[in-house]
Amino acid sequence: MDDDHEKSSPIICEIKIKGRLEQRWTEWFEGLTFTYDDDGTTTLSGPLPDQAALHSILLKIRDMNLTLISVSQIEPSPED
Repeated sequence: MDDDHEKSSPIICEIKIKGRLEQRWTEWFEGLTFTYDDDGTTTLSGPLPDQAALHSILLKIRDMNLTLISVSQIEPSPED
């Protein structure tokens, strides 16, 4: 096992899905921020505690039969 598994630090993610996901789902998606893009997609972004939380979000996207466009990890700025 890698030394990286000792203590996970939060990760900042940006997940893009096809269509518009209603704001009422924010709590179910770990409080991620929803941004609606001009191309008709929704971007979910914000911090997640670890990779397990990210996988949980991706499972919810699958279970809701949403089309996943991309998943990106955002590097925090030095001020964070």
